Amino acid sequence: MKKRVLSMALCLAMIASVFTACGPSSTASSAGDNASKTEPDGSTSSATETTQYEGTITINTQAGPGADAAWQAVADAYMEKQPNVEVVVDLKPSDSYGEWIQNMFGTDNPTTDIVNINMAGSAANDKAINYMEYADQTSPYSGKKWTDQFNYEMQTRDLAKGTWTNISLDSVQVLWFYNKDLFEAAGAEVPTTWDEFVTTCEKLQEHGVQPITMAGDFNSFWAGAMGWLAQIYTDQTTRSMINVYRAQEGDYDYDPDVDGVWKYNVDDPFNDDAWKVNQNPVRAFKAIADGDYKPDSEGMKTVWTNFAKIFPKYAGGDAFFGTTDAVPLFYQSKAAIMVDTGARLVNFKLDMDKLASGDNIVDANGEAVSGVKQFELGHFNMPSMEGDGIEAPARTLEVATGFFGAVKKDKEHDAMVVDFLMYFSSAEGQGIYLNAGIENGMALNGPSLVYDVEIPGEWSSLFDGLEFIGNCQKGYGQMMARGAPGDVQNSLREWYDYSQKFLTGQISIDDWASMHKDNIMKYLDDSLAGSKISRTDLENPQNEPTGK
Repeated sequence: MKKRVLSMALCLAMIASVFTACGPSSTASSAGDNASKTEPDGSTSSATETTQYEGTITINTQAGPGADAAWQAVADAYMEKQPNVEVVVDLKPSDSYGEWIQNMFGTDNPTTDIVNINMAGSAANDKAINYMEYADQTSPYSGKKWTDQFNYEMQTRDLAKGTWTNISLDSVQVLWFYNKDLFEAAGAEVPTTWDEFVTTCEKLQEHGVQPITMAGDFNSFWAGAMGWLAQIYTDQTTRSMINVYRAQEGDYDYDPDVDGVWKYNVDDPFNDDAWKVNQNPVRAFKAIADGDYKPDSEGMKTVWTNFAKIFPKYAGGDAFFGTTDAVPLFYQSKAAIMVDTGARLVNFKLDMDKLASGDNIVDANGEAVSGVKQFELGHFNMPSMEGDGIEAPARTLEVATGFFGAVKKDKEHDAMVVDFLMYFSSAEGQGIYLNAGIENGMALNGPSLVYDVEIPGEWSSLFDGLEFIGNCQKGYGQMMARGAPGDVQNSLREWYDYSQKFLTGQISIDDWASMHKDNIMKYLDDSLAGSKISRTDLENPQNEPTGK
């Protein structure tokens, strides 16, 4: 399977930037003209002169450990380059951010500029700067095209509409983590297939160690580790369905330059990346309604049969469904394996440093964890399932995060906002941001998507060995993994109930599959409403949905 090695460096917390501008003053070269110039010998070179702006930039993103210091550092550095610009850092509490940003987009003439736009939902429609208008411009902070400063392929864009309204500069990947010391003592090996995973768990349990620690409550199945696994392994069974719900010629989101040349390749885990092919949500929902996209497929039965080989037996037995925090058992070396995001690599180092200095390590409730032991941490990617209905090797959840959007205002103001983002997304700007954040306790999630960022070696080396294996969360391949699409709460709770009954042996796999199908069809109209798609829209999937 094709793999991509992750670039080194580290990630930001999910925060954003904001600025308000009045317009440019003396101009060396405008942002729009800052592309390239022809030399006397006929060659071209990048123009790196900067437009001088005058105004105020306000940064209203989510607060968090080290975030204020990180933003202030990059703001100060930018103001040295733009002495007539005032950058105001005013971060907002995370717990009320969603309400704040939606209210902000509803006001006239907001003073805010850069936000975590993913929290705004439909309130931000048509009110955000379209970065696509600036994508080909040369950044004065690198001399390169702006989108050559970072991994542009992983950005969320609507190719059919030609829009790109948020920039994400770090990545998060879901991995299995393990205690190397316990593995060595038990003679256990790192698995690459699910059957090997079962064998590894058997050896650990025979050695007297609980193989896996994982939360088994509703929140875990919905938005935590078990929910991640449900999506990851459902994706193994649905890869070919993209041939049904991809944008077809004549569809409202069909792009001949993209969709007209795309070819399905199940051997390429990046074949269905958003920048390579457009997907039509109406066709995806129509396939469910028509029975062509089956929630009770043989592949789904294979996935859940395999889950039952490990859960709850090797994850605490009867205690599994009552577990809400997986970390204490892992840190106490009472359990050998846990699933988490790449941020665990950073958190583990910070926690072990605390332990060495005599400080307490706390659990999710802020309580001190007793009996923590030092050990060597390892990690491995998702072991692939095999069997009926399995179409491709396992991928994982690996997504770009940050979602920095900007409030659209006048053209001169927007150009200044983008100029700040060009600096923020450059190697220099990100280096300043990350280093200041690290020094002030900012938790890093994974490798940075900005190229050539320089950070202290003890941090940059933490992500060595990680590699992209493909993201399962970029289309509709996992839309029925946890009940009806769109996180319909009643459907989620029913899914949790019959999944718990299956894993504890109260119902058969055929019963589970039948109940799963009934659940999804029962709440399909709720899913359609949440996606602003109507039953009438399903009759004409080539048209842009109206929801009526």
